[in-house]
Amino acid sequence: MIEMISVEAALQQVLEAASPLGHETVDLREAAGRVLAQTLLAPHDLPPFDNSAMDGFALRAEDTRSATASTPVRLRVVGESAAGRGYGADLHRGEAIAISTGAPVPRGADAVVPVEQVTVQEGWIVLSEPVRSGRHVRSRGEDIATGTEVLRAGERVRLSHVALLAALGLTPLSVYRRPQVSVLVTGNELLPYDAPLRADSIRDSNSVMLATWLAARGYRCWFAGTAPDSLPALVQALEDALHDAEVLILTGGVSVGEHDLVKPALPQIGAEVVFWRVNMKPGKPIVFAKRVAQGGSPQAIFGLPGNPLSALVGLFVFVLPYLAAVEGEANPSSRYVTARLGTDVHKKESRAEFQTARLCGTAGATLRVVPTPTQGSSLLGSLAQANAFLYLPAGEGVYTEGTLVKVLPVAPLEECG
Repeated sequence: MIEMISVEAALQQVLEAASPLGHETVDLREAAGRVLAQTLLAPHDLPPFDNSAMDGFALRAEDTRSATASTPVRLRVVGESAAGRGYGADLHRGEAIAISTGAPVPRGADAVVPVEQVTVQEGWIVLSEPVRSGRHVRSRGEDIATGTEVLRAGERVRLSHVALLAALGLTPLSVYRRPQVSVLVTGNELLPYDAPLRADSIRDSNSVMLATWLAARGYRCWFAGTAPDSLPALVQALEDALHDAEVLILTGGVSVGEHDLVKPALPQIGAEVVFWRVNMKPGKPIVFAKRVAQGGSPQAIFGLPGNPLSALVGLFVFVLPYLAAVEGEANPSSRYVTARLGTDVHKKESRAEFQTARLCGTAGATLRVVPTPTQGSSLLGSLAQANAFLYLPAGEGVYTEGTLVKVLPVAPLEECG
């Protein structure tokens, strides 16, 4: 019997084989989704000056202390501060200036009163209540102070980071280079996904599925074609697919049948098999191999099963963490979350299981997960209904409703109905 490796041990070996690629410089407009190769510090305060949060009048709060409805305070309007054009002089006792939202608060002023809270009378404003110091003033550096660590090296730039980086003028950015990925499918039975169906054949869904998932995460991916069930042809297809790629993902041909030729083909291209067969369902016959290209750069090969669901599990559990690691991400492990089971689950297999499931949640509440009604490595209908994989570790057992379990999200979270 061929020994199987655990999911956790397999992932550890995958990550140990990964090392970040070189750096490149990109404009901020192209940085979302990339992993930083540098730690970013704020070069200046944000906001860079005290500014108004309202349209109104900037004033000295102490000038308004005695204001009441019966004894209002009058302040003389001596100028204006507009966005991009400040007042440029000190504000003195008994004075106010008209100010726009975002405009600089003049020296000497420490508060802003909204225009709707005063009465304007021919160059004067009249206040019937005091204004608190600091009111409606956005202080210099209250958002980000000079020298603050904004993002660390190894952190992925999110869409929510872009506005902050732009406001701080942090561009261009040094980021890790993204790996070039190729996808190869194997099998005499495969037709192009857009071809008419014929007897004894099926359409290739794996290449489209994998390329789409990878492209959605920003990876450059090209389809290396379909290799027939012939050892010489497969060897040549592997060489061609690895010509300009750091990572090759292939599907099919990784089991123990007469026509499963991936494992004997790998030594012929100089690849070393790190592991073959993982103690998991679906996806047991997964192959991970590595080799050194002619130029000396490392290459990784992931042989995934031909069943689409098995292939997608392999992508999320092993391939995506590897890609994140070679892209320089600081914590590239699979992105599991914790959720409560919405129903009882009876696990009869000794292998670890990844079940298609629907994950939902609402703000402030624990996530909830329910397996899809049917399970199977070739059931595309189940996959189409799912947005996550429920992970059940090795060993048999009964998981009752409400049990906390690990879940691997693969699509956006839904609100619980």
